[in-house]
Amino acid sequence: MTLFRRWKNLSIRLKFLTVFMVVLVLTAIGMYIMNLQLLRVVKDNDHMLNQSIPRLATHLQVKSTIMERINFVMLYVTTGDKEFRDRFYKTSDRAQALMQQLKANSSPDERKEIESFIIHSEDWEWILRDKVIPVYERQNKKDAIDTLNREAQPIAAHLMEEVEQMSQHRANEITRINQTMLGEAWKSVTFSYMIIAGTLLLAFLFALYMSRVMTRPVFSLLHGVRKMGQGDFSAQVQAETKDELGELSEAFNRMAVNIAGLVEELRQTNDRLREESIRAQESTRMKSEFLANMSHELRTPLTGIIGFAELLYEGAGGVLAPPQKEFTGNIVDAGEHLLSMIDDILDMTKIEAGKYELEMSCFDMKDLIDSTLIMMKPKAQQARIELMSHMPDTPCPVTADETRIRQVLLNFLNNAIKFSLPDRHVEVLLEYGEHEFTVRVVDEGIGIASDKLEKIFEQFYQNDGRLERKYEGAGLGLSLSRQLIELHKGILTVESEEHIGSTFSFVIPCVLSDSQKSVDEDFQKTEGRTLLLHPPEFSKDFSIFYRIVQESSIQFDHFMVKSEKDIVKAIHELFPDVVIVAAHYADELYMQMLTDVRAHWKGKLLAYIDQPIRLVERGQVMRTADQILLSLDEVLTLRHVPDNR
Repeated sequence: MTLFRRWKNLSIRLKFLTVFMVVLVLTAIGMYIMNLQLLRVVKDNDHMLNQSIPRLATHLQVKSTIMERINFVMLYVTTGDKEFRDRFYKTSDRAQALMQQLKANSSPDERKEIESFIIHSEDWEWILRDKVIPVYERQNKKDAIDTLNREAQPIAAHLMEEVEQMSQHRANEITRINQTMLGEAWKSVTFSYMIIAGTLLLAFLFALYMSRVMTRPVFSLLHGVRKMGQGDFSAQVQAETKDELGELSEAFNRMAVNIAGLVEELRQTNDRLREESIRAQESTRMKSEFLANMSHELRTPLTGIIGFAELLYEGAGGVLAPPQKEFTGNIVDAGEHLLSMIDDILDMTKIEAGKYELEMSCFDMKDLIDSTLIMMKPKAQQARIELMSHMPDTPCPVTADETRIRQVLLNFLNNAIKFSLPDRHVEVLLEYGEHEFTVRVVDEGIGIASDKLEKIFEQFYQNDGRLERKYEGAGLGLSLSRQLIELHKGILTVESEEHIGSTFSFVIPCVLSDSQKSVDEDFQKTEGRTLLLHPPEFSKDFSIFYRIVQESSIQFDHFMVKSEKDIVKAIHELFPDVVIVAAHYADELYMQMLTDVRAHWKGKLLAYIDQPIRLVERGQVMRTADQILLSLDEVLTLRHVPDNR
């Protein structure tokens, strides 16, 4: 018991090391015995082959000399060429040497058979040497051939048969010896396998023991972890041993205490961050309202300034001197430039508020590109830039907001001309597909650094931010262009290399779906269920939201979801026509909810966010949702068929 107790308190590393060494030693013994026996078999087999192969080779040589001698004699008596007779004598001498070698290498059991073969061979050779050849040399060719065919050839066939029998006897002996050695080797291998099997059994028993020893504290730790996952950080685990698992249990207990303190600190930090986020979003909203109000206030007097300046330029107040007319023209140009900036700011604020509506129409994209190039041609000629286009030969009908698509293309061309050096080309490419079309504007300008490719789409960002910068602009064009393309459910991208040029592209569907029309019109046509999904953080304010909505004519099913599994379950159970995802903020959790809903739902998807949302967050939401609702008023204006369950 003392030994077992000491073993139990050993570290897990020493336990595994001890058993591993025992298993390793037993396996090594078994492998050593098996290899030793196999080595002995290989040596015996090699010795046998070294003795047997020369004998078999000698048998073959003897058989060959028999054939050569009778063939040489046959050729001699038929052709009379004495060279064949001389070859016969040489082969006979070689055959005698082989006979002596065969006799010397034979075993006692084979010697009697070999001696009998040598006697028969000598008798056969005597017939050839002393009967056939002398008869032929006495000019009696016919008797020589008859003697050769009648006496010599049958004996030669018998001799070759005897040689074949000796070779077969030797081969049978080799087979017998091999079988004997393999039998002995198999006995050794079987014994080695028994040792290895015993080793594996020992390893299995140890693994079974260790699994029972290790799983008990692991299950205890797992129970504690589950309690912590449910929010109970007071869970403690009892340490039963003093090994690593016991130390792990004690460390878990300390960790639980520390986590409880950290969770409380994190909760307090989250509360502070939520308050700061609300203040920041409120500031963003106030900034947008300020820009919108100021833009409206500036637009009216600016329009008057431009109008009066145009009247002066046209001579309504009297003929102007050339310098005065030039200055008046500069006022008109600067006013129109400022008015364009104000219009961009107004468009941006409308998009941020989710109140921007596209004016959809059907038009030919080729005609739009051609007319836009004509508009930009004077500016391109002034900058010594050649405008080019490459478009399909067939018409390219699309359904989109023609004015806004032209605005995006004008912005692309204006930037391409502005940032290109003289005597260069700017090309517009149109790729028209079955479901979408792509427009690319390629220039040979100064290019954009790779670390600024995303920054150029931020509001008011300038690639060259110095006050004395060379190129004019407010930094709104690309940001507004991306928002307009995203409202068309499209994608705007840029590829650029410094000092080489840039390629700005946008891809939008040829025909927009009904889900991209105004949300009021779409809800008025809805005839099915509406499903409202919201995260747990929205639950504390949901009662207010639900009470206000219930006072209207809108009926809907609502679910609180914590995971993608909950989303799939709600969608598959109700089969709704419209899904609304509601939350306070467009944070990472909310964006993941939208992504999960879109992965399992291809119908109408609306996003309701009751706190102010930034432009970047709006763009992220619009890439997944069909429309953004920013207040309860927008929800209450929707009319939906009541649920008849």
